[in-house]
Amino acid sequence: MNLNFGGATYSKSNLFVDVNFFKSADYDFIEIDLGLPILPNKEFENEFDKVRKIIPIKIGHLPEVNFKEDDLERCKKFIKLLSKKGVGYFVIHLFSLDLSTKDNFNLKIDFLKKLAFFAKRNKSKLLLENTEEKLSILKKVFSLVPELYFCLDVGHANLFSKENRSIVFIKSFSNILKHVHMHDNFGGNSEKDDLHLSIGKGDINFLQIFKELKKINYSEKVTLETHGLVDKTKKESLIKAREILSSIK
Repeated sequence: MNLNFGGATYSKSNLFVDVNFFKSADYDFIEIDLGLPILPNKEFENEFDKVRKIIPIKIGHLPEVNFKEDDLERCKKFIKLLSKKGVGYFVIHLFSLDLSTKDNFNLKIDFLKKLAFFAKRNKSKLLLENTEEKLSILKKVFSLVPELYFCLDVGHANLFSKENRSIVFIKSFSNILKHVHMHDNFGGNSEKDDLHLSIGKGDINFLQIFKELKKINYSEKVTLETHGLVDKTKKESLIKAREILSSIK
């Protein structure tokens, strides 16, 4: 199984610094964080055009949203702009700090329907990333929004649960799994436990997860989401991920 590994930029960091590091560390591509202060304007477009000449930018991580009309329009602008420049997948969360899914489910579904349809019109795909949601909630969302795809976050699957749910998610959503985020942690039941550690620095069994991905012939991309870690650690994470992958027969 051959996989391409990408690095995740951070919206509050210097984009050129992030991109040049990932290039030097031998990452295959970039997943760009589109959170504030980044805005979908001409200044950002010019910067994006310069950095994509350094290393391919294939995934866009949309900003955290409160599922309001202005959030929808901002996300649409990013999709319209970047889908013309080689970005085919856009990742979004169902989770919102200000809006619980339980009390605002229909609002969130309506938002995702509109954005997924817009992405399709622009020849790209909208991917929903798991955060704290139970399997039953995710199944309901995907049944109601058929144009939505899945981004497995292995680190998030290790939280709010007695065991890592990655295997269950892979089996449940193998037909719509288009991207994977990998980072490590020690489990837990709060946002502060979402440590985004380097591969092998927590207790997640990545070998088992890679084997399950092989079973479904997964051939999409993997982003190593090691936010906030020093450059040396980010490089070590890539080396470790490739070692685990190469050990699978």
